[in-house]
Amino acid sequence: MKIKHLFLSLAASLTLLANPVLAKDLTIGMSIDDLRLERWQKDRDIFVKKAESLGAKVFVQSANGDATAQISQIENMINRNVDVLVIIPFNGEVLGNIIGEAKREGIKVLAYDRLINNADLDFYVSFDNEKVGELQAQSIVDVKPEGNYFLMGGSPVDNNAKLFRKGQMKVLQPLIDSGKIKVVGDQWVDSWLAEKALQIMENALTANKNNIDAVVASNDATAGGAIQALSAQGLSGKVAISGQDADLAAIKRIIQGTQTMTVYKPITKLADKAAEIAVQLGKNEKPESNAVLNNGLKDVPAYLLPPIAVTKDNIEETIIKDGFHSKEQIEK
Repeated sequence: MKIKHLFLSLAASLTLLANPVLAKDLTIGMSIDDLRLERWQKDRDIFVKKAESLGAKVFVQSANGDATAQISQIENMINRNVDVLVIIPFNGEVLGNIIGEAKREGIKVLAYDRLINNADLDFYVSFDNEKVGELQAQSIVDVKPEGNYFLMGGSPVDNNAKLFRKGQMKVLQPLIDSGKIKVVGDQWVDSWLAEKALQIMENALTANKNNIDAVVASNDATAGGAIQALSAQGLSGKVAISGQDADLAAIKRIIQGTQTMTVYKPITKLADKAAEIAVQLGKNEKPESNAVLNNGLKDVPAYLLPPIAVTKDNIEETIIKDGFHSKEQIEK
């Protein structure tokens, strides 16, 4: 019996040596752009719950919209010897070196929701972000097929903001070329901040003597800032305006008629999928992909989910049905 136990013990030791991930708990370091935003709080909670259900431990840090802080926090996670890094970048252009350091330590790297450029990524999970832009522009064109348009982009250092714009222009460019739509202003909003969007919209209204028919805003925070400026001029509800993220405040504005639409990205599906992929990467398994995106350094395997346009007409069967916001929350 002793010999049998010795062999079993030896076999177990060899298994751990062959599969080092099994020798300790699988740990995931999650570096988030800015937990001050409602959107990322939801992603964090869903991701952590799913990853823990799959047997992983998750260590979360927020950079609070600071690129230098995010690099420092990722370095800290590398020093903690995590198995996988899941990164929601504040600035997707400056993380190449620190990700290279992680890869040299044998850490897998998953870019979450925003692509990280010129970096040695293992995988990318997000929504079809060009499609987000198409849905935004098309929804506004359906309401205001012609007139003066103001384009309000997102953060200039967020790769997704560029993809949203690319999708928006697929819809808008033919109408601009035909003269039906005139772009009377185009500005990007630093850090997606509502207060910056408010200032930009105030200046745009002044420059155009309030003669703006539609605003293609790239998310709900910037839409909210713009709507504040429109309200001050008695224009809220008269100017069509898009959004994204299905923030609770935005859904209330859509019901009130001051915001035209938002793009709902079923975050539960995204966060659950990302957690599954992160665990697979940590176990040296190959996750399923349905797309490939080049980030300037390499072709990165990706899994992209479809976004959904939400207007007053389909809040019930999208946001409420999925439990993203309850009817009670919306009606408060």
